[in-house]
Amino acid sequence: MKKGTKMQAAILGILAIAIMTTVILFLGSPKLNTPPKKDMVQLDSGWTVSHGHKSFTAVSLKDANLGMVNKNEIVIIENTLPESNIYPASIHFRSILATVDVYIDNDLVYNYGHLIADNKKMVPKMQNFISLPEGYSGKKIKIVMVSCEDEAFSGFSEIYFGTFGDISTYLIQKNRLSLIIGAFLCIFGFVLAILAPILIFSDFHDYSIIFSAFISLAIGIYVLCYNDIFWFFTDHASIANFLEYFSLFTLPASIAGFVMSSKQTKHILLCKIFLIVDTIFIVVTSTLHILNIIHICKFILFLHILAILEGVTIISSIVITVISRAKARNEFETRIYSTNLLIIGFILLLGCAMIDIIKFNILKYFKMGEINASINFMTIGSFFFMLCLLVNYFYHCIEYINEATVQSQLEGLAYTDSLTRLANRAKCELSLANTRGRYTIISVDLDYLKYTNDNYGHSAGDTLLSGFATMLKSSFIDASLVGRMGGDEFIVVLPYIDAPRRDTDLAILEDLMSYRNGKSSRIHYSASWGYAESIDSSLNNPSAQLVYLLADKRMYSMKKKHHNESLGRLYNDLMKNQAKKEVSTSNA
Repeated sequence: MKKGTKMQAAILGILAIAIMTTVILFLGSPKLNTPPKKDMVQLDSGWTVSHGHKSFTAVSLKDANLGMVNKNEIVIIENTLPESNIYPASIHFRSILATVDVYIDNDLVYNYGHLIADNKKMVPKMQNFISLPEGYSGKKIKIVMVSCEDEAFSGFSEIYFGTFGDISTYLIQKNRLSLIIGAFLCIFGFVLAILAPILIFSDFHDYSIIFSAFISLAIGIYVLCYNDIFWFFTDHASIANFLEYFSLFTLPASIAGFVMSSKQTKHILLCKIFLIVDTIFIVVTSTLHILNIIHICKFILFLHILAILEGVTIISSIVITVISRAKARNEFETRIYSTNLLIIGFILLLGCAMIDIIKFNILKYFKMGEINASINFMTIGSFFFMLCLLVNYFYHCIEYINEATVQSQLEGLAYTDSLTRLANRAKCELSLANTRGRYTIISVDLDYLKYTNDNYGHSAGDTLLSGFATMLKSSFIDASLVGRMGGDEFIVVLPYIDAPRRDTDLAILEDLMSYRNGKSSRIHYSASWGYAESIDSSLNNPSAQLVYLLADKRMYSMKKKHHNESLGRLYNDLMKNQAKKEVSTSNA
């Protein structure tokens, strides 16, 4: 790729990233928020918390030091509902891997997850909306959560008071940026999946696109599930929760496959090992969960450890590979420029994902709990990686167009007769080998070439050849092949069997030759031809080469007739030359 083209591609790539980033950030900005119709408050203070033998009043529920909640442990939080005239009013909070019971003045008004827990299945996280009865103001509210897994959660979510509509709108608007990026990644992943067969079986042979699709889809689904966006569109919380874990578990395998197939590292064997291990991990954990043997949430810590180890290894491997390629780079390695941006985006994705993993585990095991943890770093990192991937494919398309143009030019030189600009013998034989179906082949022999070369020079012979080639192309405009087999031999392949059309084309050729003969006294255009069809009764299931040989054989009957005529023309020319010599001698 020329330097100017590279610069244009780089500018367009940066411009595309800037435009798409601006659009995404604008759509995700708080400026588009809809204000609540009624008062909506966060109930954060005044809660009495009980966990095991420990009971305390939390100054801030968000910062309450609850500790890790294991299987069958009970957490109870109590408070007084605010004085308000909002009706109908709701309380909202999130729960993770736990059953929930809500009491208003000791009357049970809401419960969740008991049937699932009784069936020994994994209780999914839930967006709990509790409708408050009339006269709720000043009454006691008690929320009882029973953990259904070990290390289920270690903190409390934010608790909101208001109408269902206002709270739902607030939660969606709060996660608008995640919604937009997640939707973008899902759509982009589907587009890549659709394009995958095209690029895999085209000249690109790009197998990395299928792993790019997996990465985009996995991150998009994970972002939407983690931020509970799917919850608003489905009543099947178990499916959404399984999708969250499954999409997260597929990421290491997709990333290893992408690095391997895109050859971003020299350590391909290591990536293959990661891909095999990660694939086995996905299959085993998903099967155990579906069969209800071991819940998929049990493997999250192991996944985090695996992801950190693979992430550090892959980043190190990529950096080492980039450095070694930079040292050994030569002028023919044009594609190294198009991969730089992709490598930056990929390292950014891995780095951001590892930051969120580390942050999640710190919040879960050492601070106020992971229930309010976010994946903002991973979301932004994945978004920029997909943009870099998009620009990378755009850049490769430019490179491919340039390479295809050069290849086409080289093929033109290799398969084109330099004098007539028709297909040369090599191209004709290749075309004949690939000709199938119903077709007609015409073998054409140009008359008077040797005579013209001997009497008027090779430049006149070249003029005769190039002029006749032009007539052939003008006469057989619907031919699939017009070529020069060598010397004065030409071939025409018509992709049909139609005698009237064939005869019309041959008549046009005769008219063109007659017209040119009337304008020149030295160069005389004449040709002999014979034709054969792929369904000729004298041939049994023939190849195109056999059909051509039959056409060539039939051409000689016409050539014999033209040969007798050429002898008469030779005699006339000799007599004219002799007369000119006698005139010249008498004048002297």
